[in-house]
Amino acid sequence: MLAIYSTKHMGRTYNTNTTVYTGLISGYTIETTSGAGINLTQQSTTLDNILNIITSKSTLKRVSLRLYAQNMMHGDPDHDNNYIQASSYKALLHITPKEVLKLIDKKDEKKTIANLLAYEKPNSKNFVFGLFNWNHPDYSYGSLFNKIKVNRIGSSDMIEIRFAAGDPGIAYNTLKILNEEFIEQYQELRFGETNNVIKFFEEELAKLKRKLELSEDSLTEYNLKNRIINYGEQTKQVAAQTSLYEQKCEEFLLEYNGAKTLIRELEKRMDSHTRSLRNNADFISKMQKITTLTSKITDIETFNKDNSSTEQDLKSYKNQLKKAEEDFNNFAEKYSNQRYTKEKIASEEILEQWFVQMLEMEKADAKLKLMESRKGLLDDKYVFFSPIGNTIKRKDREINFTEQNYMSMLNSLNVARLRQKNLQMTSATLRIINPPVYPVAAEATNRKSIVMAVFFGSIIAILGFFLIIELLDRTLRDKMRAERLTSTKIIGAFPGNEIGRFRNFSKTRNQISARFLGNTILAYLPENKKKIINLLSTESGDGKSFIGKQLEEHWNSIGLNTKYISWNEDFSKDSRDFLLAKSAYNLCNVAEDVDILIVEYPPLKECATPKTLINEAGLNLFIAKANKTWKLTDQILLNQVKQTGSESSVLLCLNKAENCVVESFTGQLPPYNKLNNFLYRYSQFGLTASE
Repeated sequence: MLAIYSTKHMGRTYNTNTTVYTGLISGYTIETTSGAGINLTQQSTTLDNILNIITSKSTLKRVSLRLYAQNMMHGDPDHDNNYIQASSYKALLHITPKEVLKLIDKKDEKKTIANLLAYEKPNSKNFVFGLFNWNHPDYSYGSLFNKIKVNRIGSSDMIEIRFAAGDPGIAYNTLKILNEEFIEQYQELRFGETNNVIKFFEEELAKLKRKLELSEDSLTEYNLKNRIINYGEQTKQVAAQTSLYEQKCEEFLLEYNGAKTLIRELEKRMDSHTRSLRNNADFISKMQKITTLTSKITDIETFNKDNSSTEQDLKSYKNQLKKAEEDFNNFAEKYSNQRYTKEKIASEEILEQWFVQMLEMEKADAKLKLMESRKGLLDDKYVFFSPIGNTIKRKDREINFTEQNYMSMLNSLNVARLRQKNLQMTSATLRIINPPVYPVAAEATNRKSIVMAVFFGSIIAILGFFLIIELLDRTLRDKMRAERLTSTKIIGAFPGNEIGRFRNFSKTRNQISARFLGNTILAYLPENKKKIINLLSTESGDGKSFIGKQLEEHWNSIGLNTKYISWNEDFSKDSRDFLLAKSAYNLCNVAEDVDILIVEYPPLKECATPKTLINEAGLNLFIAKANKTWKLTDQILLNQVKQTGSESSVLLCLNKAENCVVESFTGQLPPYNKLNNFLYRYSQFGLTASE
């Protein structure tokens, strides 16, 4: 009855579910479209991540906060709605503090959530913090985690989410909010890492780009400063000029030495007057002019040949040189016509040759002097270009290194963006196939099962309790238990103090018990022994006197001469006569013609009964109360009696036994009314008996 009453107002449960398609197994990604193999381990891990995200603490906290905000905004204490029932809303209002109620904006859910988040503090007394971390059945983490059941449907791409609550609106909206939050949470987690990587690569690319631009600008500025257009070509030109310089020097030197040698031979054939021509002013002037023009022409042809601005100068110098040479030749011809040699050789031929060689020598000398003056310029170019080459190479290496890093970062950025696009493809496949449905009917409760379980559990507990009592209890109680505990045969029982409806029948019931016990005792008395019955007990108050007098009264009523003697009245347990008595007849004056002698002895705990008196008796009747605990000391004393006399002569009688125990010996006891007759018949398993 207690189980029935306690489950009278048992809450109902409303179940709802939703199905989500993930597309992780059968969906297309960039890897699959590009021909890459399917990574089953990665797919399985991704699916496990989705399942764990659904029940993660961060996701459930957002669900709890949004659900609470919606219920507080749309709840009605008088009417049920699709958000929350009136009874649930009243209970929620009852536990919500006043300062939290002020945070609820009935028109703006986002503002309400922002207010609740601002109010939340990690404190056990903070209501918003405790709502999720305590044990509320609808908003706490433990309750949501235990009620949300997430399972993969077979080996497919779909997962099923189930939820149950005592309020249909809460059950429906919990799953609805969960679908939105876990997809958003999944996308944030998946894109967050990739977006951070992309941001990192973009920042590094920007740094490398700036560094590359600075390095290139530095190289350009350095080239402009040193007037470098193409270092390789320019150094080749310097090398070419050096080679040409050496070649020209050698050529000019040969020309000079040849002309000088030939002049020396010609001068040997000339007279002194002719040799003095070296000091002639006209000769020197004309030679100087030719030397100057030759030097200029050689300079242009050797070092400035590619310069277009000097072509006109070169042409002019050549014309002037031609005129100067013609003028010099005219001078030589005129001078040679005036002189002859000593050998009568015409001086004209020798002078002509001498003038030619002098002209060639002066030209060669001018060219050599020019080359000598240009040597320093070439050396300066080597000194200038040597450090520039090292600097340019260092700057080129720095630019190349930065460019390689830039390309590596650019490649990594492209890979990250490809990964982002792949995540977009996989995340886009998360779709709600079966949205949650508002539960109209509640699930059947297990009230009947609870009541049945309590009922049968109570029966089992009761039976177990009595079984334990039956196994451990050492109360004599009935015939079977008494015989098992004492290892002694039980031959009768007397009822206890009669109360209630049995009080008026006490005497009759005792007489019936005495008659049954007396008849049974007569059957156990041996023929070759005296009809002496010893009444024994371990403790005082067990009822020896009462049973002895009942037996005496019964046997006398049927004509047997019965004598009852007791240690309380007829002899003393401390007397020498008792301790050394050879026969019960010696304890007091007992006539020899007594048919049956009943002797009541003192309790065995107080005084031991002499062995001769125990052996003399035809029957040693042990009296024990049925409601008494049979202790180890009682068993020891009983065993001593059995060892002293014959074990078959020691029997036991229960006193103050239950009515059913006595009736198991005597049959049905009065009163004999219909109720007692019915109870007795069914106690004897007379289930179909008519009488």
